[in-house]
Amino acid sequence: MHRYKRPIFGLVTIGAVITALLGSGAASASTSSTATVHPAWTKAYVSPRGSSHSSGRSCRTAKFASINAAIANVHSYGTVVVCRGTYHTQAVIKKPLTLIGERAVIDAKGQKPVLPKLPGGSGIVVLGTRHVTISGFRVIRAGFDAILVGLSSHVRVTGNVLEHNGDVGVDFNGTSLSVASHNVANFNHGGGFLVADDVGPSGHDTVSWNVASHNPGGCGVIIAGHAKFGVRDNWVAHNLLTDNGTLPKLSGAGVVIATEVPGETVSGNTVKANRIYGNGIAGVTIHAHVPGQNLNGNKIIGNWIGRNNVVGDPIGLKPPAHNVPDLRTTGILVGASSHVHVIISGNHISRNWYGIFLEGRVSATLHHNHFRRVRIQVKVVA
Repeated sequence: MHRYKRPIFGLVTIGAVITALLGSGAASASTSSTATVHPAWTKAYVSPRGSSHSSGRSCRTAKFASINAAIANVHSYGTVVVCRGTYHTQAVIKKPLTLIGERAVIDAKGQKPVLPKLPGGSGIVVLGTRHVTISGFRVIRAGFDAILVGLSSHVRVTGNVLEHNGDVGVDFNGTSLSVASHNVANFNHGGGFLVADDVGPSGHDTVSWNVASHNPGGCGVIIAGHAKFGVRDNWVAHNLLTDNGTLPKLSGAGVVIATEVPGETVSGNTVKANRIYGNGIAGVTIHAHVPGQNLNGNKIIGNWIGRNNVVGDPIGLKPPAHNVPDLRTTGILVGASSHVHVIISGNHISRNWYGIFLEGRVSATLHHNHFRRVRIQVKVVA
């Protein structure tokens, strides 16, 4: 089973969760502060030693000990600076603002989910807003995502370290025009970075200049259709994606573009200039498991891809395709029960049995790919 399938919960569950949160105020109830909200600041400082009696002009004179209390008390488009220390919390953002960590750690172990149906809490949650920036945090031990962004736009997640969390490092869900860049996502159970559509369409998001490594049960970057809203025109570029999805029953790729939902669209996405090796299935993998899906127009361009598919890929295509597992090391794999056209161009592929593996109802435009120490450059299984 691949982690893009979201086996822990279904699309109805997470959709209900986020919709209820936006309308119910449950996010406020999840905060650790009982302070009265008096928005008065354009910039607020948080410190483990913060005190309401302090001036609030620096980390040394921080007025808040709670991240959520500072968020509640800062104006929209204001800034919350979280000073050095460890915070046992789940920060929830529902308005435009900048959240900056200065050697700050969010340890989300044991945090309650924002609603009970989620499998656990997250470190930072952005819901139903826009123009949010999150930078400079180390987020660890969340039961669910390190950073979850739902039904939002123009969100920047940059310069964070996301480790040992229950699902992925950064989850863009029903989110558009957002960027995850210069983050490190390691040792997360479900993968590094996810762009999905459980609660609404996701499009024109960018995952770039990140590291995703040793995420055992998932892919480095997951572009996945979980509902029928669509995941379109996203960019995955200049990332280092290594040793992900190496558990035999939860194998994962460096980058996967996939869906199992009939009638779903995951189209027009570009995977460019990434360095990818050591992952459980092919370095870049496209799976269209059933007929009637739209995975057209995806592009795999100019990547450096070493040895991948170290676990082996059952692929799992449904009729009319004839499913043939790929059990050899492979650079790029496209398997489709739907008619899918993909562009594969300018990639450097090395140290694999198969350079490019195409199976099922696949039409591929192949240009100027380079192969070194590859036994079979292009394998086609009709």
